[in-house]
Amino acid sequence: MQELDSLFKPKNIAVIGASRNKEKVGNVITRNLISTFRGKIFPVNNKAESVEGLTAYKSIKDIKDDVDLAIVSVPREASIEVMEEAGEKGVKASIVITAGFREVGGDGVKLEEELKRVASKYSIRFLGPNTMGLVSPSYNGTFAFADMRRGNIALIVQSGGIGAYMLDWAHKSGTGISYLVTMGNQADVKEYEVIQYLSEDPETRAIFAYVEGISDGEKFLDTMPESASKKPIIFIKGGITDRGAKAAMSHTGSLAGSFEVFKAAVKSTGGILIEDFRDFLNLTKLVESSEPLKSDVLVITNSGGHGVLTSDAIERSGLRMISLPPRIEDDLRKILPPTSSIRNPLDLTGDAGKDRYSEALKLVSDLDCTKVVIAESLPFLSTVEVAKAVLPFKGKGIVGVFMGGDEDYSARIMDSADIPCFSFPEDAIKAIKYLTSREPPRKKIRISQPMESALEIVKGKDFLKDYESMKIMEIYGIRTPKWSVVEDEDSAEKEANRIGYPLVMKISADTPVHKTEMKGVYMNVEKDQVKQVFQALTKITKRVMLQEQLNGLELFVGGIKDPVFGHTVVVGSGGIYVEVMKNVSYGICPVDEDEVLNMLKESKVYDILNARKRGYDVGSVIRTVVAVSRMMVDLDIKELDINPLIVNERGAFAVDTRLILK
Repeated sequence: MQELDSLFKPKNIAVIGASRNKEKVGNVITRNLISTFRGKIFPVNNKAESVEGLTAYKSIKDIKDDVDLAIVSVPREASIEVMEEAGEKGVKASIVITAGFREVGGDGVKLEEELKRVASKYSIRFLGPNTMGLVSPSYNGTFAFADMRRGNIALIVQSGGIGAYMLDWAHKSGTGISYLVTMGNQADVKEYEVIQYLSEDPETRAIFAYVEGISDGEKFLDTMPESASKKPIIFIKGGITDRGAKAAMSHTGSLAGSFEVFKAAVKSTGGILIEDFRDFLNLTKLVESSEPLKSDVLVITNSGGHGVLTSDAIERSGLRMISLPPRIEDDLRKILPPTSSIRNPLDLTGDAGKDRYSEALKLVSDLDCTKVVIAESLPFLSTVEVAKAVLPFKGKGIVGVFMGGDEDYSARIMDSADIPCFSFPEDAIKAIKYLTSREPPRKKIRISQPMESALEIVKGKDFLKDYESMKIMEIYGIRTPKWSVVEDEDSAEKEANRIGYPLVMKISADTPVHKTEMKGVYMNVEKDQVKQVFQALTKITKRVMLQEQLNGLELFVGGIKDPVFGHTVVVGSGGIYVEVMKNVSYGICPVDEDEVLNMLKESKVYDILNARKRGYDVGSVIRTVVAVSRMMVDLDIKELDINPLIVNERGAFAVDTRLILK
């Protein structure tokens, strides 16, 4: 990380392409540096004697002092020569503002590769190209606004436009910024490196990242857990739809990848994934404060209706409403009118004043939970007075929700004390959910240890026949129903008698196919039907598979090799509607038992398995998914479907499988 110090903490800076024209990028950057940077600034302009009152140089090599950082804003055709000169000068870091590289395709791709080659030759670490620049506590090296409040929120963005918007948003909302890093094409410095660097920064309390694609999934999985263990790292993702993904390709040249896999990667490494900029703004209120927040919530309000709506939001989000201890209920009855509701939500009634809020907070302040304090402005109650009443309880897990004509003034009072404050309870609850539901960071260690018998089956193959896939399942300890593959009527009748009736008969193709769609599956086959069904199926394929017919719940267990994050497992409801229902959950391989349990809960499979107390074997499903996770890595599988995985009280059985290797 020390090699990035020259980028984030330079002692002096050269602006190559500094302009005297105030409408040019090079001039805006120079003026921003003059107003923010205390070190030496060297404008480089081969046609001017000076820029903004500073002596200009025709080349960076003409500067007599050492240069830590070079900010490059020149036409792309000149960028390679400029990088070469910077290397000869001994520059160790650069920000390449210039656009027109990989993001435009064609010659731009070749130019970017040449830029990387020259930078590598001189060991120059560079940000960009196609970047708006960087803001640190010591300088503003962007062509955006210079005026911003210094604070403890770091922003990492893969879009200069989004970066400019965030600076404007931060300015309007009074949010303090420690760093803004616009990544551009990430030809050299990657987003995971910046996250890692800023996670060590004492001036940064939380990191917010807008990403359109991850540069290196393996590096991300390797570095994120340690970074996320130090401070909250919050992501918002662009390019989550097909149309959005195409836009991302043309915008930064990054691979958007699968959003669901990205979500699994963020979750498993301890990050937080949010939906939109409203969530972004709301979460900053929590992370800027020092309030200890819990997923257990107590609601204190002067409006029964707001209490009900907040309770609904809490239940929908998966947070928990605490029950008041009997001793506190008794004490509350002494200070509250008979019309008050002594439960959670705690309704102080519409005539509550600041004293009633203060007395109630004294009694509940030591409870180990988040206290959501709601106040509706009324003719005889100012939310400003309630805000003042809340201040003595700072540090007790307080979140304010103030509504009415004076809510802006109340929010300022709360902000001045670093106590989070919202205008709507739903926003508060959603933000609390995001911050308190982070999973512990897990490091994904992928060690391939395939079994020889499995390697023999997959060796040299692009995909497996269905019976070969069934053998792989059994090698990895995944249960299958009794089964057999036959090619003549006599064998079919013999194997059917061995397996037992009723049974399932289906086609057994040489290539992976959806058998139901080909009308290649017969259920409830009895002894006198075996010959007739065999003849019907052999009109489609030469082989026929016979299986023990099982009853139970149909699940889907699968795996893919994601182009960004690698091997990933999937679990959800199975059968012919899996692609329609899409109630699936993803996990980055390898997954352990706790991760699979969370996947089952997220996909609602856990609730379905336990519905009506049928005694279905949940543990066998968990073991199956863990085994599939190992299999994916061991055999470097590209795609795997077990559909259905039939689960009953006896266990989980892989009934139909598709396995693609290349």
